[in-house]
Amino acid sequence: MASRITSGDEPEASGSAGGVMAIRLVLEILEALATRESVGVTELSKALDTTKARVFRHLRTLVDQRYAVQNEGSERYAAGPRLIALSRAASVTPNDGVLRLARPTMQRLGSELGHTVNLSLVYGESVSIVETLQGNALIGVVMRVNESMPLHSTAAGKILLAERLATSGYMPDPPLAKFTDNTIFDPEALRLELVRVHEQGWAGAPEETVLGINALSAPIRDHRGDLVAMISILSSIQYIPRQPPRDLVDAVKDAAEEISRALRL
Repeated sequence: MASRITSGDEPEASGSAGGVMAIRLVLEILEALATRESVGVTELSKALDTTKARVFRHLRTLVDQRYAVQNEGSERYAAGPRLIALSRAASVTPNDGVLRLARPTMQRLGSELGHTVNLSLVYGESVSIVETLQGNALIGVVMRVNESMPLHSTAAGKILLAERLATSGYMPDPPLAKFTDNTIFDPEALRLELVRVHEQGWAGAPEETVLGINALSAPIRDHRGDLVAMISILSSIQYIPRQPPRDLVDAVKDAAEEISRALRL
C-alpha cells in the first residue's frame, strides 16, 4: 500500500468529495503559477485558505511532473515547462482570451468617444499595450504595442503600481525618469498619487510622458479579482483635460467593469 506524507496536515477527505476538493486545489495552484512570476507555499496557503502542508504536497507533485519548478536557492515556485506548453497550446497567443473578450467593448468605447482605445496586459512586473484602436480625431495618437511602458508616468502603469502599493507596500526605487515637467518622479508625491488612484479606481497621466497627451485608464480583473489588464483612452489634452469630466471617467470605468464581468463568466 502506497504511503502518504502528511507533514502534520489533517487527512484529505475520503471518497469522491475529497477527490473533487483535491482537484480543485491543484487547479487553483496551477492558476496561481500561470498568472504570477513566482509564488511561495505560505503565500499560496493564505490565498487558497488551506494548510501549508497540503499546498507543499501538491506543489511537489507538480514539480515531479514538470508543471512547476522550484526557483534555485529559493522556496518559491514558478510555472514549469509542461504548464507553459499547455498555456501555449490552449491559445493562439498568450492572453488571447482577454483580447477576444475585450475587443467588442474597445470598439464600442472608441465609437462612442472618438478617442484612441488601448488594451494593456500585466506581465509580472510590467505592463504592455497589446491592442490599440485609433480614434477618429483629425490628429491621431497611437502607442507602440508589445513594449514595456514606464509605470510611474503612464495611466495604465499607475494602475499596476497602485495595486502593488495597496497589496504589498511596493514602491519603485528612485531615481525615476523625468520625461516632462509634469512627470511625478518624487517618491512621496508618487505614493500619494498611487493612493489616490487606488481609492478612485482610475488613473490619468496628463502630459507626464509626452507633452500635449493625456490618457485615462481603469483596471480589468479576472474571476479571482486579480488585476490582469487595463483599458485606456488616449488623446490630446485638449480633449482629455487634466481634470477629466465625470462622464469620460465613468465611460472608461464602465468599460473596464464590462470586460471584467466577461472574464468572470
